[in-house]
Amino acid sequence: MVIKLEGPAVCRAGDFVLIRMPSGNTKVVCLKPDTTISIGKFGSFKANGLIGATFGHTYEIEKDGVIKPQKMAAFDDADDTEANNKEIIDNPNSQKLTYEEIEQLKLKGLAGDVSAQEIIASLTENNASFEKKTEYSKSKYIRRKQKKFMKSFIPLETSVYNLCNYFCEVNPGKIRGIRSDTLSQVLSLANVYSGARVMVVDDGQGLIASALLSRTSEGGQVFGVHDGDVSNYDILRYMNFSPETKERLRTLPWQKLNTVMAPFTEELPENATEKDISGRERRLRGHTRLSENLDNLRKGEFDVLVISTNYSAMSVIKKLIPYLGGSRMLVVYDQSKEALVEAFAWLRESREFLNVQLTESWLREYQVLPNRTHPLMSMSGGGGFILSAIHLASSGEEQREKA
Repeated sequence: MVIKLEGPAVCRAGDFVLIRMPSGNTKVVCLKPDTTISIGKFGSFKANGLIGATFGHTYEIEKDGVIKPQKMAAFDDADDTEANNKEIIDNPNSQKLTYEEIEQLKLKGLAGDVSAQEIIASLTENNASFEKKTEYSKSKYIRRKQKKFMKSFIPLETSVYNLCNYFCEVNPGKIRGIRSDTLSQVLSLANVYSGARVMVVDDGQGLIASALLSRTSEGGQVFGVHDGDVSNYDILRYMNFSPETKERLRTLPWQKLNTVMAPFTEELPENATEKDISGRERRLRGHTRLSENLDNLRKGEFDVLVISTNYSAMSVIKKLIPYLGGSRMLVVYDQSKEALVEAFAWLRESREFLNVQLTESWLREYQVLPNRTHPLMSMSGGGGFILSAIHLASSGEEQREKA
């Protein structure tokens, strides 16, 4: 069987794309043909110019919103020299250009009359202390000005990794604070393969559910249990999944777990209108879908159970563990250790689980450059905790309750 990988190599019309700006900030945009995309002070461009373009390249915005590929100078081009910064004095008068002249350059840059490279060159030429700097300091100075004046951007694919990093930066609470390294550990422990049947409880806007879905293919399935009548998997729409992939995701509300389905018996009234007919068809589709999802749940023998919930972890585990197959993984993520301690103790005492572990995710990011390798000055303080165990088999009593 040939497995087709999800995700395009180029930007496609109608897809969501992450736009990385020179400042390092990122925004999500939808590539709608014949529209203009604005990235704030860095300018705006025609969406048609980005459709068909390759991810990961730097594109410069020219006059009238036209974009062209640009070769960015490497940050580590600086040579190691004997120069130092001891003669440099922090003096605002080092810059010969006046405030008004710099503002005029900015306005010309926004209008497209002057390029960012010309603005940066003008600033460096008129900086009295620039030549006294070391090559490293010059490189950092130019990089800071590029972040401020460059009218360019980098399109990034909305992959699980990129979306996880994006939401960790702009809204970590939306994804329950899970970092990309923690998510990778969850996926590794879950051992999801192409044809796996996965059960997930994801109260983090569907990031984990999307990650699990991206690892399945034909024959696989992700079954989500959620609050409310409709699943709030908002992040799923950014993933640009095909309709066939989305069909592999099935969901069921908590309040429907014990529902006993009766046959659909609704009849159309005499002289039924088109509205009556469409309404009955909609309710029939909903009834059929719910019945199929309940049958799928009660079939049990899921290959993995992954949980990231706002509820008590132990209550969710006890409710859903009868549907997990034998010799299958249970993986639970939470931001705090205290939320998992009770479940950890219960799993350790149970005879139905092996290799029960509670681990903390820890990460230190480094800048890696010649002669300048060091930890970053600011980084995430914690990556959450993961509770994992191997489920042996359901007890006879649980099997009877499930039946």
